[in-house]
Amino acid sequence: MDSKKAINYLIKAENSLRIAKIAIEQQAYDNAVMSSIHSAINALDALTTYRLKKRSSGQHTGVLSLTREIFSAQEQNDVEKQFKLLFGLKNASEYQPEMMSQKDAENSLKLAERILAKVKTKLQKQA
Repeated sequence: MDSKKAINYLIKAENSLRIAKIAIEQQAYDNAVMSSIHSAINALDALTTYRLKKRSSGQHTGVLSLTREIFSAQEQNDVEKQFKLLFGLKNASEYQPEMMSQKDAENSLKLAERILAKVKTKLQKQA
């Protein structure tokens, strides 16, 4: 995996967050949740691609086994909790008929922002 591609994952993560914010403003809460989830996935892919030169090729939650090599135990614990909370909404937001609420969307955005902030901190320390 070319670590130069990490910047593209980071851009995708930032763009997804931007779209999540717009979706909240437009009351498209399902899309806000989906975009927040994809932001977190891309953020973690950016980190593992840059630091380990690989990304999870299986299930999206597989990235957490890779981040254990990068984050401290406390950071990993925080990221895992945040990612699992986000990922717990993936099926409902994308495939089920129930609609996401404004609270779901706002909470998802906060979780994705926290993950992206941790990733950026790690990338800055590496650079």
